[in-house]
Amino acid sequence: MRVGFVNTSSRQNCKPFRIDPLGSLYLLTILEQEFGDRLELSFTDLRGVREDALIYHIPEKDVYLHYVTTPEFSEIERIVADLRKVYPRAMHLAGGPHINIFPQESLRVFDAIGVGEGEEIIKAMIRDILSSTLKKVYEAKGHVDLNAYPFPLRKYLPKTAITDIGLLSKKEYQLPGTSVLFSRGCPFSCHFCSNQYRGPTRFRSPERIIEEIEYLKREYGIQALLLKDDQGIPVQKEIARAAIEAIAKTGVKWRAQSRANGVHTEIVRLAKAAGCTEVAVAVESVSQKSLDIMNKKIDLQKAKDYLQTLKREGLDVKLLLILGLPGEPRDIAQKTIEFIEETGPTCVSLSILCPIPGSEIYRNPSRFGMRINPEVSFDKYLFAFGRFDGDEHAPRFFEYEKETPFGEGMSMDEILANHAAVQGYLRDHAINF
Repeated sequence: MRVGFVNTSSRQNCKPFRIDPLGSLYLLTILEQEFGDRLELSFTDLRGVREDALIYHIPEKDVYLHYVTTPEFSEIERIVADLRKVYPRAMHLAGGPHINIFPQESLRVFDAIGVGEGEEIIKAMIRDILSSTLKKVYEAKGHVDLNAYPFPLRKYLPKTAITDIGLLSKKEYQLPGTSVLFSRGCPFSCHFCSNQYRGPTRFRSPERIIEEIEYLKREYGIQALLLKDDQGIPVQKEIARAAIEAIAKTGVKWRAQSRANGVHTEIVRLAKAAGCTEVAVAVESVSQKSLDIMNKKIDLQKAKDYLQTLKREGLDVKLLLILGLPGEPRDIAQKTIEFIEETGPTCVSLSILCPIPGSEIYRNPSRFGMRINPEVSFDKYLFAFGRFDGDEHAPRFFEYEKETPFGEGMSMDEILANHAAVQGYLRDHAINF
């Protein structure tokens, strides 16, 4: 049976090949392990392909698999409709964040959907197709043990789409690299976040980490890694130490994200010694009031101290910020620029608040004095705008009420002006990401 994942064009990203389809490769690897030569597995990569040319790049399969995020849903819906005209007997199975949030809507498009973590769901779906007993909905129970499953094989992609340069900066810029994911889950519940894997964080064992990195080095000449984990440097000291020491044994250079509060200085030093060159820190706002409203659970002064610790230990810092959060002061743009000047990050990724489905602000906008604009389609739901010039503007995702539970609401015109001012500062100082 011919089974193939279809990856979208990723046209929302200016560099789509920097976003590795690890989830799809991971599930294909699980299917290969489970079914062997009973399946002919493949991956159709549409990254960078024009919208009007997508259908011409998709070969015939018996079963198409789709991983669906909200901004990509409309494109996938069109792809499925086009494929049904050409290959009417093919089945379409789907999972992913958008499916979890909108299961009933998704059933209009796909033959079967999976809700929850996909490891056992994908095996059950294929098993039922082989026995002609496919159901419409499959639901996962509980949390999976990541160490019970293999790491994602990259052989479904051409080598040219696996490695890239520029994952690290400065003298490591030319190192061939790729991205990895060694954990799943987030114990925090920030109200702007749509993370589907809330709850206890589960980590790959040190042995599994070493196994995957050595595979990437051996097969693809990888020398640099981008850790996509929410906690690439975990807060828990012993877990962090075990993971960092595992990476150190492989000799690669790497960058990761970590929480703004709670990472000990000795772990920072250990990461530096283990080849870490850059740490991304999601402070999100320079307004403590907005952080508290959004349930971020970080202390702004402690975040400043951590940023200074990273710099003092010789690590580059990528600062992640959001503008448009409830409770922001009128002078948020100036305060943000002052924070950047005080902390001196290597680069800054500036987003604008987007009420992404799955987040608390999407589910209960009135709680924050917001009205979501129904005229903005989901495929416009992005976060970063105006990074390289001043002509790219964010849609008007929402409007605040004149009076909100947290004081006078800021208009979208004011929010967009603040965003443009800070983004202009970042461009002028060449620290925009």
